[in-house]
Amino acid sequence: MKRSSLVLLACIASALPALANASGADLVEITAKHPLEPLSAREIKAAYAVVKARFTSDPDLPDELRFPILVLSEPPKQAVLAWKTGDAFPRVAHVEILHNESNRTWVALVDLRQSTLVSLEQIADGAQPALTDSENKEADAIIRAHKPWQDAMRARGVNPDLAFLDIWAPGDVPLPDEVAAKLPYGQNTRLLRYLSFDRGAPLEAFDPLAPQNPYDRPVEGVVVTVDMNAGAVIHMTDTVVHPISTESGNTPPTVTLKPLLSEQRQGSDIDRQGHLVRWHNWQFFVALHPREGLVLYDVRFADQGILRPIAYRMGLSEIYVYYGLGEENWVWRGALDVGEYNAGTLAQALKVNQDIPENAQLLDAVFFSDTGPDAENETGTRDFPATIALYERDAGILWSRTDPSNSARDTRYARELVVTWNCWIGNYIYGFDWIFKLDGSIEIRVVLTGTTLNRGTNAAAEASAPKVGIDTKGVLSAAPNHQHFLNFRLDLDVDGPLNHFMEMEVAHLPDTGFKNSFATTMQHIEQEGFRDTNPFTLRHWHVEGSTTNAFGKPTSYALEPGGVAVPYAAPDFPGLERAAFAQHQLWVTQYQEGELYAAGPFPNQAKTVAGLPEFVKDGASLVKQDVVVWYTTGYTHVARPEDFPVMPAETTGFRLVPRGFFARNPALDVADQSED
Repeated sequence: MKRSSLVLLACIASALPALANASGADLVEITAKHPLEPLSAREIKAAYAVVKARFTSDPDLPDELRFPILVLSEPPKQAVLAWKTGDAFPRVAHVEILHNESNRTWVALVDLRQSTLVSLEQIADGAQPALTDSENKEADAIIRAHKPWQDAMRARGVNPDLAFLDIWAPGDVPLPDEVAAKLPYGQNTRLLRYLSFDRGAPLEAFDPLAPQNPYDRPVEGVVVTVDMNAGAVIHMTDTVVHPISTESGNTPPTVTLKPLLSEQRQGSDIDRQGHLVRWHNWQFFVALHPREGLVLYDVRFADQGILRPIAYRMGLSEIYVYYGLGEENWVWRGALDVGEYNAGTLAQALKVNQDIPENAQLLDAVFFSDTGPDAENETGTRDFPATIALYERDAGILWSRTDPSNSARDTRYARELVVTWNCWIGNYIYGFDWIFKLDGSIEIRVVLTGTTLNRGTNAAAEASAPKVGIDTKGVLSAAPNHQHFLNFRLDLDVDGPLNHFMEMEVAHLPDTGFKNSFATTMQHIEQEGFRDTNPFTLRHWHVEGSTTNAFGKPTSYALEPGGVAVPYAAPDFPGLERAAFAQHQLWVTQYQEGELYAAGPFPNQAKTVAGLPEFVKDGASLVKQDVVVWYTTGYTHVARPEDFPVMPAETTGFRLVPRGFFARNPALDVADQSED
């Protein structure tokens, strides 16, 4: 059975006694009522205190630390499934600790019930945790003090004081060998890369609180690389000098729409108790994770009064975006938005009538600040208010029929439950809707908007990217073709954790004597591996339970593909090696504790293939096993003028639908809401 040291860390808290209490701290009050409830601000502060005390007390350990992530270490799955209300459960924090100067990272587990350190392990050389907010602030100041960058801005007519610096992980291309050779840690050095944009206003007129869109005013030809171990600029490109667009990104509104209200005079059907949600026949537990964003746990559907399990854990695992422009300043631009940036910490506060309707219920989150308590922040935590929303909305016809003898109609109007969040990652905004329907299906819908990552250009002859905008002075902006690959980890437990995995396709039957014949073919996938979509055969996949339905067939849920992207980069492009999950739309694995991320636990600057290729290499059996499905939906963006200066929302996604899970339409119990 495959187990890495990091996977072992996920289980160790429940298996080993805690190490000595290095901090001598008082026991923290545990208020959680459920094993998967997110850490409270008190628990976060207590975990930090235990880890900080360990480092402070050991002369061989450094003291100037950052904490890229501090989150609940989820108890083992079997323990959670066996848990009943009122039972005790472990409360353990997972803490990642970064020391820039020595280029080292540790992973710690803290037993919060005992205020003790369970384990502390340094991760492999070269593995880098996600970028931190405090590093961004420090690197920003380093670049602004760098005279070659100042000169490059002035050469392009940009006031350095008003330039906007956009943080990036180093991406898909390593440092030039001659640069890496001069660094103490070589290619393993912790790097940040920065793009520059013009904020677009003279200094005397600049209002830092007014809405600006610097992404419409790219400074082409300048990319700055910062060594965060040394705290210095180590590389800068200064190539083409193109004029800067004056596009504001703002258009005064000329159309006022009449109000469209979402009103529920008799109240909502959403029954929420903390993080536990019940709606119609659905029940699940919801939380915002600092890395993954929204995670749904223990999803069940009440069928004739019995809460039947459908999924144990579902959430976003990774996003890979790369740009198709073959040019020095662009080839490195590949982002793993979840693992490199901790997407959950970029969650936005949702606003009524902007992101969500009036009838939405809102949940808050609290995360660690990455540097710990200080004079301005005594707890060391950050509040993330209104970052998850739940609301009901109408969904058209649920089902309908008409009696042919008298034209009498029997129709039901549908509604659906939307659980949503969105995050701001540089120029892009991603929205994620988990849509629960009365018929037992779930739609996963990804919304993509924001500003295309534009390229400054000064010649119409430069045809390597579609022109998307032109300002009043005739300055063109171009948006290189690019692709988004969004991987979701779906730990489906259809009527329990022991499942089968099956592929269904549709094909013509050539030997029936009738030319109209077609039927489905079934194939059980018995070993871990990957599969690709095939729209010509309507290929989709079923997770089958170990129980049978009324027809003697296994109960199942089907994954029906939606938006698909096929990578157009060369197969040996380094980005596709880091983001191997993007090479195939579907991967399937046998459940293992700690296997959560499609590109591995530390994809930032990863030098080796990690994640799904490692998870499946043993080819473990999927027959009557706990099956995990990893599906990648995608979007290939060939930009158009209508995407400028802010792109309309595009969508992609997929569906999970019952196939033989119920004996009949589960939405027959919905009452007629008409007033006739």
